[in-house]
Amino acid sequence: MKPWTEFEEAIKPHLRHVRTYCYYLTASKWESEDLLQEALLRAFKHYRDTGILRHPRSLLYKIARNVHIDAHRRRRGITVPIDEALQLPYYDNNYAAIRGTLEWVTEHLSAREMEMLLLAEVFDYSYQDIADELQCTVPAVKMVLHRSKSTLRKRGAQQEPTAAPRSRAGKRRSAPALPYMIDRWTTALMTGEL
Repeated sequence: MKPWTEFEEAIKPHLRHVRTYCYYLTASKWESEDLLQEALLRAFKHYRDTGILRHPRSLLYKIARNVHIDAHRRRRGITVPIDEALQLPYYDNNYAAIRGTLEWVTEHLSAREMEMLLLAEVFDYSYQDIADELQCTVPAVKMVLHRSKSTLRKRGAQQEPTAAPRSRAGKRRSAPALPYMIDRWTTALMTGEL
């Protein structure tokens, strides 16, 4: 039997538990999948080097925990004084993180709600500027922003992926934003320009 096949047979019964543990550590679907892949890769390297794989679930738990701690330590080492951070515009050049966040938001908000929220929270548009840009009234902007933030808080607290969000009437909404809109907003967030 090939090493990969033996390794796969040994870990297959434990994958569901390890995937759940990775999600517990990261609280993010995408980060947990990355963590799981890294843990599997390191476990395979260990198996390839030693030829031994005792207690695969415990080994994978330990590797995942250590990888997660190492990643946290690397991120923690990057500090910026608060005064300096407040002076600089926020730019995140991590495309996958920005795109993933926008996709998550579009699962829960309509395209118009997402646009208003991004204009207000990311690009610091005033209520009047948003109303002028989207040809609506200031009270409508306030209402939509309040409802959008409330929806995202509820969904974020649940931390569970949903198939499709429900409208106020309880009916399922279709995917609200088209892929080109997500691309447009991802580019805007990465460059800091609309």
